[in-house]
Amino acid sequence: MSNVSIAHTITKFDAKLSQALTGQRLAKCRYKTTAKQAAKYPSVCVSVPYIDVRNQVTDYSPLFPHIQAMLENAQDGIIRSLYESSDGTLSQVTDSDLSISACISFMAAENEGSRLTKEFIESWFDISVRDYVYALVSEKLGYGTDDLTMEQDITVCKHVNGYRGMYSALAGGKTMYQPNQIASLKRVLDIVDTDDTSTRLINRLNKMLETPKMEDLLEL
Repeated sequence: MSNVSIAHTITKFDAKLSQALTGQRLAKCRYKTTAKQAAKYPSVCVSVPYIDVRNQVTDYSPLFPHIQAMLENAQDGIIRSLYESSDGTLSQVTDSDLSISACISFMAAENEGSRLTKEFIESWFDISVRDYVYALVSEKLGYGTDDLTMEQDITVCKHVNGYRGMYSALAGGKTMYQPNQIASLKRVLDIVDTDDTSTRLINRLNKMLETPKMEDLLEL
């Protein structure tokens, strides 16, 4: 997919076959065909090296304005969160509330999906994911994607709603899935258009894989 050089080949994206080279990441540009509109372009991908910030970036000054804006947005978010949690009675904030470390913690919590709600994920699924999952399940069951019978449609929808429920359950911090379930959910997210929600859900699923198993803890 990519030569180990300064040039990296862009290829057609295949959810089952496309993968990054060892030590690289897979960048994807995906376009969706809907019932009303065909995809603007074919979906493509490219294997590219990770950015080694510590060794490759020698002059950080061009980044400073963007970092400043990012931190100020985080401060705004902290103030809003504190204000809302006080039921509108907040009268002051401290320097420690708005410190850089506080901003980093706030952004990390947002990135991990701590603000995702069950209702939001269900709405996102219905808009951005349902059609993909419906087609995948239909093909998996051998029904194809056209002219399904009523019984076949009911069966497919049952499985689709199962996926919907598993994604929406990720809003709960204590939700845990088995590795095979995580792999299945991630395969779907690799197919759909990348957005903030799908990225946060992938991060949530990856966190599950990092959780130590009880048998490993018992060996400590």
